[in-house]
Amino acid sequence: MMANSHAHVMKQPTITVFDTPEPEWFKTSPLKSSWASWLINGNHYGKLIEVQPKTTLDTNQGDFYIVLKGCVVAFALSLDGKSKSVFVDALRRGDMIWPLQPKQVRFGYETRSLTYLLQVPQAKYDEYMKSNGYSETVLMAAELDLVKKHSQSALYLFAKDLDRIKRVICMLVDHPDARPTDRGIEVMASKDEIRTLAGVERRSASRAFKVLEDEGTIKFDGYKTFFFQPPIEELA
Repeated sequence: MMANSHAHVMKQPTITVFDTPEPEWFKTSPLKSSWASWLINGNHYGKLIEVQPKTTLDTNQGDFYIVLKGCVVAFALSLDGKSKSVFVDALRRGDMIWPLQPKQVRFGYETRSLTYLLQVPQAKYDEYMKSNGYSETVLMAAELDLVKKHSQSALYLFAKDLDRIKRVICMLVDHPDARPTDRGIEVMASKDEIRTLAGVERRSASRAFKVLEDEGTIKFDGYKTFFFQPPIEELA
């Protein structure tokens, strides 16, 4: 499912572009215009779109996106297309998506939940970048953040399956889509989705989930929801 055919412009937005918080990595850019200018100019040159879950964002079109609400999964894809994709990050409000120049790795993006994006079309991309001071420096900071997370995710290719499952759970729990409740932190994710993101075979994943459930760390409620109860060791 591709974004171009399964996204639509919102006529009556239920969210406001300008409420989107500045992402953590934005602060690492040594030179930058204000975060507000990226939102204001993005709203001027682009549009607010609603994207259904499990939709692939086609960055080859040259469009630029800012995540306003929801969750977009970033994957590392091998250049030859033969190796399995690696789960890199669960993008959140304020994170940017744009066509990166392929180096040793290229990135793919898929929505996890109903997601709202600010989309600047390729035709307006250059004008948009010129309207934001030091845009190249900001994009470099965003790319460095993603590359750093890719390096961290690559280390988990050699980790135990249980640790790979824990890493995915921790990242989903830490995402703004997760909701604190009396039963723990509620996350909309199935065992199969967690297993797939972790890159773990079904039988091994079942054993890992049993360990975590026996510990009381997680409790599944139906097929698509689990509740997380700390403590769980911090994963890098």
